[in-house]
Amino acid sequence: QPAPVPMLNGDEYIMMQREQHHNAYGLYTIPREIAYDRDYYNFYNYSANTDWIDEITRTGFQTDQFFKLQGGGDKTLYYASVSYLDDAGTILNTDFSRITTRINLDYNISDKLRFTMQFNYTNSLKGDNFTPSSGNNIRNMAYMKSPNMSVFEYDADGDPTGEYFTPIETYQGSGTTYFNPVAIGNLSKNDIESNFVDNQFILNYNVFPWLRFRETISLKYSNQKRNYFLPSNAVGATWINTKKNYSRESNLNSNTMMTRSQLFITPRISSEHVISGTLMWETNRYQSEYSLLSNNRGPGVSIQDPAANTQINSLTSSKSENRSLGILASLNYVMKDKYLAQMNVRIDGSSKFGVDQRWGLFPSISFGWRFSNENFLANQKILSDGKLRISYGQSGKQPRSSYDRHAIYNTLTPNQYIENPIIIPAQVQLVNLKWQTVSSWNIGLDASFLKSRINLTAEVYDKITSDLLWEGRDKYQIPATSGYDALKAYNAGKVQNKGWEVFVNGIILMKEKYRLAADFNISRNINTFLEFPDNFENEKDISIGNGDYPRRADEGVPVGSFYGFLYLGVWSSDEAVIATNSNGDPLLDVLGNPIPLTYREEYEFQGGDAIYADINHDGKIDILDVVYLGDSNPDFIGSFGLNYSWKKLSVNTQFFYRIGYHIVNEVALSTEGMLNKDNQSKAVLHRWRTQGQDEPDLIPRAYLYHPANNLGSDRYVEDGSFMRLNSLSISYQLNQNVVKRLKLRLFQVSLNMRKLMTFTNYSGQDPEISQKGTDPFWFGTDNAKTPPPKSFTLSINIGF
Repeated sequence: QPAPVPMLNGDEYIMMQREQHHNAYGLYTIPREIAYDRDYYNFYNYSANTDWIDEITRTGFQTDQFFKLQGGGDKTLYYASVSYLDDAGTILNTDFSRITTRINLDYNISDKLRFTMQFNYTNSLKGDNFTPSSGNNIRNMAYMKSPNMSVFEYDADGDPTGEYFTPIETYQGSGTTYFNPVAIGNLSKNDIESNFVDNQFILNYNVFPWLRFRETISLKYSNQKRNYFLPSNAVGATWINTKKNYSRESNLNSNTMMTRSQLFITPRISSEHVISGTLMWETNRYQSEYSLLSNNRGPGVSIQDPAANTQINSLTSSKSENRSLGILASLNYVMKDKYLAQMNVRIDGSSKFGVDQRWGLFPSISFGWRFSNENFLANQKILSDGKLRISYGQSGKQPRSSYDRHAIYNTLTPNQYIENPIIIPAQVQLVNLKWQTVSSWNIGLDASFLKSRINLTAEVYDKITSDLLWEGRDKYQIPATSGYDALKAYNAGKVQNKGWEVFVNGIILMKEKYRLAADFNISRNINTFLEFPDNFENEKDISIGNGDYPRRADEGVPVGSFYGFLYLGVWSSDEAVIATNSNGDPLLDVLGNPIPLTYREEYEFQGGDAIYADINHDGKIDILDVVYLGDSNPDFIGSFGLNYSWKKLSVNTQFFYRIGYHIVNEVALSTEGMLNKDNQSKAVLHRWRTQGQDEPDLIPRAYLYHPANNLGSDRYVEDGSFMRLNSLSISYQLNQNVVKRLKLRLFQVSLNMRKLMTFTNYSGQDPEISQKGTDPFWFGTDNAKTPPPKSFTLSINIGF
């Protein structure tokens, strides 16, 4: 995986911490953890040079085996396969294993009737680490953890005790907040075991040559069991702390039954006119059951089952059921293989809506013109095929939860007044909740040239999502004076996605023994809100403290836009700090004295502090100085690759790129501020230390709990443009004569390499951030999630 950000070692960290204390307090009492005090009983535990990132990182290995068997005769065809995947992650205690089986059976009962059965079963086990501190996994903590602390505990004489060093209180804070990431990685448990069964029974009946009936019954069952355990020797906490020997088990069982009845109509009219149609009736029923049991303060680390005789924290359960129905009518028409038309009407109904809004109607229509078949192009030799198409359609989305529309009433604790029970409304009834609708049009061009050696596809599209569903974490906030703080689900607002895409592939060279082909793809998408709900609060998290980027959403502005201060460097000395007007002259008060430059009139800037642009020149750095900094939407996204083959050898490459977007490097934001007791990156070694110091790219001074040295600004905004070699595969197939001598049908060896290298000017770990186009306040950040690892896979394919 990409190299992690280099962090301070223990000695560098201690010097920075002492400098932070001195700049903040002047004379101070040095905490014993950073005092190099040999009389301190924990001296050996606080005098290490621990590279926490290196301690939790490992090389992951993956194995993947696959076996299949297929055959049959005139009446029956069968297929069976089994595969096993074992993948050890690059972080301690992260692994994944999966076994997948598949059985297909096709039986021709008669010339008109065919029965198909499909059986799929998957079992998987995902291992991960317990997270004692909210929001911080062991990788996050490895960046924060003080490097002068040791992984394992030493006694006062410097002898190892054999236990992990997990004090109840550390120099940084409580042992449950600033935990030992290696101890958590090796001792804790956060395992998910999943089982999934999918059975499908399909009956095909050819009623007439122009009429075919197909019936599908699908039965799906899934079970997910999740086990957590945090042993007492993995975290620093007192015996009365709820984190001691904490265990939890949750179970989620669900089943889905789907039926689909289809009629395929293909009447023969003439050679110039072809009509086909489809009628479909589909039903779905989904049921789920969930239970959770948790406890803590168990008698020992070996008892990890929460059902054991220990203190029960919680015991909860829930059950859910919903049903849906769909009807589809489709008509296709082709005239002279030149003019094409398709019309669809789909009607959907769902129990997640009230009676008045239960049904949704979603039509679509498309037209095509195969201009390459026109007479005026009959004699040309360049164009092989060409088609122009245009389409318009609608689709719907229903809420995720089955019961968000229902009014719910709960009891209180205490649950009665005198002899009368107390019942209060807990959830608003949403009788007007309705389908979210996506209306889209598309214009496309498909063309191939030179006997299909070159192929081109181009698209222009515009999608508008209306009656946008606000639910889950994005649920719609309402004034608390109503008795509620939010609606579980709400329809309002419009989002537009518009853009274009071009894809080209072709054969560059083609000879008897070798072939070279290439492909290229480029696209652009613009995502904006056209309309917000009534009374929508378009500002969120307007705090301007250290590490905060105020969030604002405006109609017509791309989703992913973000705001903050303009960072101009570091004040070289106390005398250099001045507040100026728009002409650059010092601001003066009524007595003619210079006005000091302050942060919200609460702190007066000094030498070594960060310089921010005073946009309105009022002598204060506050919310009025926040400006637009950029957005996280790439101007262009695409890929390209080369495919080369020579005799039995083939080499394939694929590159992926994003161009023209900005992201906030939150790793740098949290490791270059020098405001608290967290570890920092080696970038802080080039920090301001003395009056008059003025050097290029100097970082502000170390200052414990400084109120404004690390404000959300363009200091941490970087161009995320990158190009990545996503895959490189090399395969060789053994000569057929040699294969026959080995009594085999096929023998092929392949080496597949993924995420090999990334070309970028971005200084963080991974510029490939995920995007969330339906959140108006979203913008791209890199917050030290595990980057994609480089992977090398050797495959051997043997056919008998």
